[in-house]
Amino acid sequence: MSITDLNVCVGIDYGSKTSKISYDSEIISVNENFDALELREEAEIYFDEPVFSCVIAIPENFTYKQKDDTIFLSKKSGFKNVNIISKNEAINLYFNNFNYNGKILIYDFGASKSDILIFNDGEILGSEIIDDVSGNEFDKVFASWLSERFTLNLIDKKILIDKAEQIKISLSDNEYVLWRDVKILREDFERLIYFTIKRASHVLQKFMRIYKPDNFILTGGCAKIPIVQRVLREFTKFSPEIIDNIIAKGASIKAAEISNLSDKNKNPERLNLNSKIRELRGKLIEIEDSLTRKQKDKLYLIFKQAENISVSDPEVLVLIENLISEIKDSAK
Repeated sequence: MSITDLNVCVGIDYGSKTSKISYDSEIISVNENFDALELREEAEIYFDEPVFSCVIAIPENFTYKQKDDTIFLSKKSGFKNVNIISKNEAINLYFNNFNYNGKILIYDFGASKSDILIFNDGEILGSEIIDDVSGNEFDKVFASWLSERFTLNLIDKKILIDKAEQIKISLSDNEYVLWRDVKILREDFERLIYFTIKRASHVLQKFMRIYKPDNFILTGGCAKIPIVQRVLREFTKFSPEIIDNIIAKGASIKAAEISNLSDKNKNPERLNLNSKIRELRGKLIEIEDSLTRKQKDKLYLIFKQAENISVSDPEVLVLIENLISEIKDSAK
């Protein structure tokens, strides 16, 4: 059995601010743009499995160079098998998998932009991008208001925007947030963004008049903001169904198809060897904090090296154990 039979194939939603990784219905988020190495390391730690394969859902407007760069950086980080699909394809995979019928209007309210899509039997009937209605725009407006409220002209703009984002997220679940001993009310934030959401609702109304959808799906990072749901419902007269991480889940469905995980997971031999692999990875994690960056790079090359060797189970395990011993010795 080759080591390639052991690795998990994950689905990745390439985000402008937060990328999401999906495997077997579980989702984790990795912040600060697309860092392929961080994504793979986080996936291996969280899923407790070696990860060498991925399906990455990229934006529709990616150039050929951006696509090639994504593949190059992913392979450089240790992903051996990299498959690229569009975000629209990931969305379509998700709805096909869950047997949605009729026309589906999807409003993806993300960090950098809003996407409106109309699907019908896998075909995109219409789409529109609203660049100035996004979570980032909310953060900028809110940061300006905080700066005026607290006279924060000397605070770095990026730091203030990051703080505004944190408060925004907290206000989705709380009526107020205490900051600098002052209550920041949810209604303060809602008043600032109301007309921006109203502008988006007019575009949605247009799509609903033209296409008369059977389903209205709201997704994206801003989908959980109460006023977003309330205003869209008020102006479209259609209650949206809130679904998290559609794109990551769609990419994961494609990953499962490619790797045929359902059949592999039924293989007792694979499960036994996987158990041993997890045990060895635990030993590696125990010594990780004591390693230099160079040693850590070598640590994460272990499974990549083993992946390229097609040998029997005992030989694979001996190879990995020898590499662990070598790193332990070098760390002393």
